[in-house]
Amino acid sequence: MSLMGIMRWPLARVLMVLLAGAFGGLISDLRVEHVEVVHEEAVAWTPIVFSGVMVVACLVTAIVWNNLMRRVMIAFFVAAMAVGGIGFYLHNHGNFQRVLKRSTSAWIDPEMRHPKGPPQTAPLAFAGLGVIGVLASLKRFSRE
Repeated sequence: MSLMGIMRWPLARVLMVLLAGAFGGLISDLRVEHVEVVHEEAVAWTPIVFSGVMVVACLVTAIVWNNLMRRVMIAFFVAAMAVGGIGFYLHNHGNFQRVLKRSTSAWIDPEMRHPKGPPQTAPLAFAGLGVIGVLASLKRFSRE
């Protein structure tokens, strides 16, 4: 694979490499943030392990760029959206009104105290990477 060959990659293929980097960053951040909770709740390993799988899958897809790999990645990225959505639910114990209240308070209440517990909207980063990945995997945005 020459540098000139890589420079001619379609944007969607380059995005796979960037998404691999983003999921790699999530591995390190999630491991730090979940360092204590993984001892109490095994489910806290899910985004860490899934991020590792996504790093490998994105890199393989960037190298072996074809219709089959893109279709497989759509399923993986939809799963990433699900992991993010479930994480959002678990981080907030299903209380989405509290998320709206605290998010609004952060903008209008200068005395607001930082709440204890997991970050409310952090899992949505996972879902966001899933959306970007699905778009990058669609045939409409790629040339082979």
